[in-house]
Amino acid sequence: MKDLEFLKEFFAPYTKRVYLVGGCVRDEILGRVPREFDIEVYDITPQKFDELMQKLGAKGVGKSFFVYKWKNFDISLPRIENKTGYGHRGFSVKITQDEKEASKRRDFTMNALMKNIYTGKILDFWGGIKDIQNKIIRHIDDKTFVEDSLRVLRAMQFSSRLKFKVAKKTIKLCQSIDLSDLSKDRIYMEFEKMFKSNYLYYGFYYFIILGIAKKLFNLEFNCKEFFCLSKIYKKNPLESYFFYHLKNLKHLPLKKITNSLNIPKSLIREINTKKAPKKISNRFLYALSLKYPLKTFSLLNFNCCEEWIKENNLWERKYKPKYIDPKNPRISILREIKSYDIIFLKKNFDICKGNK
Repeated sequence: MKDLEFLKEFFAPYTKRVYLVGGCVRDEILGRVPREFDIEVYDITPQKFDELMQKLGAKGVGKSFFVYKWKNFDISLPRIENKTGYGHRGFSVKITQDEKEASKRRDFTMNALMKNIYTGKILDFWGGIKDIQNKIIRHIDDKTFVEDSLRVLRAMQFSSRLKFKVAKKTIKLCQSIDLSDLSKDRIYMEFEKMFKSNYLYYGFYYFIILGIAKKLFNLEFNCKEFFCLSKIYKKNPLESYFFYHLKNLKHLPLKKITNSLNIPKSLIREINTKKAPKKISNRFLYALSLKYPLKTFSLLNFNCCEEWIKENNLWERKYKPKYIDPKNPRISILREIKSYDIIFLKKNFDICKGNK
């Protein structure tokens, strides 16, 4: 990689202890191509580090944390963190030159791996490689893990992205952690990663098991609801898919969702898409398409009526009435829709069984 080769030459006169750390090492072991890279630089002072970062043209993203951003690299000094206050950012930071001590601050063993950029040697102090091979998400240290409540949500989204199971002891710790100190923005950022994942049903399982559903939304699930949603979440066509079905099956008020997560307006609109009725007619679809194109509705409802929607050019655009009476626009539009011979495209639509 060209940028990494450049950084190797850039740091070579000052130190040979420069490591790729965290997720990029994990992804390499998994055979994935990392999009972003974290680097820790040892054996130089904070003052010298700042000088080098200015020379590199890197942008500081937290002076007290000794972290700089350069292209798709986060470059930092190795550090340890101590809990000093309330919230996700309530930590004091100090420099360390001990790799094991620095790696201990990370959340899970799979994210605590370190790869020397000069030798290629991987440091694995906590059994991360074995846990990756066994597809296990396991915390490193009991005491430090519970100090950062965001890690509960990270366990959920990692399980959904990687199709990994969470270790039993880690589950128990997560269940004991209060989430009330997290901001709506930070909570949404972790859910967003899950929304984009390929194994949404894994995330849903730990959404319940780790206590997130109860703590954030006061939700509990019986067996029927759990298995219904687990089946639905085997696919994941849109980022709104998770909350759309959760909202409809559990009658979860949209306000309860937005009270906990700072969700973008575009996603809120998708979550609020009309629920498919038990019987779906052409008239229902014409009326619905007056509000918005039907692509999202169809995808959220198991590709419901996709063929009909596309044939009638309502997949990407709204329905345009042929004539609108300016004196009685609503009545004239309804008359036009009712003028079509009614056709039932789907009967007995069941959210737990899919499109019938």
